[in-house]
Amino acid sequence: MTSKSLSPVSAVTVSIRKGKARHGETNTYQLNGSTLRDILVDGRWVTVVVSPEGKAAQSN
Repeated sequence: MTSKSLSPVSAVTVSIRKGKARHGETNTYQLNGSTLRDILVDGRWVTVVVSPEGKAAQSN
């Protein structure tokens, strides 16, 4: 009798999009019907707001 061992499964989802170059410290854009807002933190872009379809992102 052979035994089958279970191994963990992992996946990484990567979003690749062609878009405008980011300028300044904030960037707002549409992706798959949602509005996303990124900010520049220590040289890296971080998404801080995701608005579902039909709702606009509010800026401060």
